Amino acid sequence: MLVPQPARSPVLSALRAEAAAQRRHAARQRDRITADRHQRLVDAEVRDTRAALLRHARRHGGGTVAALFDPQLHALADTPTLIRAVLAAALTAADSCDLQLLDDGRLHIVAHHGFPRAFLDFFSTVDTATPSACGRVLATGRPVRVDDVTRSPVFTAAPTLQVLLDAGTRAVASYPLRTPDGTLLGVLSLHQHRPDQRHPARAHLIARGAAQALTHLPLRTPLLRHHAAPASRRPSPPSTPAV
Repeated sequence: MLVPQPARSPVLSALRAEAAAQRRHAARQRDRITADRHQRLVDAEVRDTRAALLRHARRHGGGTVAALFDPQLHALADTPTLIRAVLAAALTAADSCDLQLLDDGRLHIVAHHGFPRAFLDFFSTVDTATPSACGRVLATGRPVRVDDVTRSPVFTAAPTLQVLLDAGTRAVASYPLRTPDGTLLGVLSLHQHRPDQRHPARAHLIARGAAQALTHLPLRTPLLRHHAAPASRRPSPPSTPAV
């Protein structure tokens, strides 16, 4: 004999369906949170690995500048690590520095150390008409060294002179950064707080190393789009974003 089944209540069915949907949503949320936690752990491990890689390159490659030529650093380092390596090397030969990358015929500051906001705003983009050392590099494709900005025709009667002096710059050397095939990537500028008539070979070596490292930068254009002259802290010593 068949036992009659109670009639299914539409309200009860709706509640059951809602409860099942909530359980599925909670499970998805739990999976997403777990995945996010796992990804954060992976990201932290990658950051630590890259930082250790930079320290290793400095220690075993002969110093901060030599790290720029390290093939393992080029292969494994991400963009922030490569930029940090360039700034650290530049600061071994300068009181302040800035790195510009070329995009659409203009130079854009993507990393720097030691400049006030007024300087960064003024030189946020530079073209061949800008009276500056880096503007001259862009126009000529050759390094430009200014031993004393107050005596240089590059800055005579130019509004850029006062901006430089307010930033503490009295001498500057700007170097073109090129790929192996000669394509201009950008400009690295080394600034001194006193007039400087020395032109050390070290500065040329730093520029060569910076060019070699930046050749391996992944996605240079997004870097330009998202780095509007970011502030930079002085990198820590090896053992220890212009014109």
